[in-house]
Amino acid sequence: MSKCKQCGIEVLFPFGCCYCRKAFCPEHVIPKKHQCPKLSQELKYCHQKKKTMKEETLKRKKFVSPILAFCIILILSSTITARTSYYSGSGELRNPTYQEALQFIESDQTDKNQYKEGKYTCADFAADFKSNALKASYRCGYVLVFLADWSHAINCFNTTDCGLIFVEPQEDEIVTLKIGQPYWDRTKYAPQFYGRTYNDTVTGFLITW
Repeated sequence: MSKCKQCGIEVLFPFGCCYCRKAFCPEHVIPKKHQCPKLSQELKYCHQKKKTMKEETLKRKKFVSPILAFCIILILSSTITARTSYYSGSGELRNPTYQEALQFIESDQTDKNQYKEGKYTCADFAADFKSNALKASYRCGYVLVFLADWSHAINCFNTTDCGLIFVEPQEDEIVTLKIGQPYWDRTKYAPQFYGRTYNDTVTGFLITW
């Protein structure tokens, strides 16, 4: 007969612990009942492994996010170049005056297009607006605006008399970009959309001429 390693009673058919491999009576065979040292080591190992995996995942996210943002910028820039290079050709482009910019915005028909999720979005509005400006021989910028919750595409002109102005091609509006401030005019747009709150704080922007 064997003796239980915890309480010392004799056991005809002892039970073996799957961690420390020692013999115990039915009451003390459970690892917690005999304070199995191998179990604590196993739990410590699992905890450390889980912590390491979590840290590696966070590192990957921090590493992937900038790469993803760079890829998006690169793809958008390539698309813009491909769509507008034909119109610019070897023609001479010039910066418009503020009044000329307003006249072009009013005459341009890009805002008449309909937004379609996944098919015709802000990126398409901005690309078409820029193409039309190039046709009119105006130098126009494609602006990728970085917001807290997402990104948005608009346009700009570097006017000869009033400097840089930003244009919302979907609404034909002159807009203001201020880092740390909401993009949408709070006198017109509430910080909610279909009952969901969003964060449109401007965190930065990139202009492609």
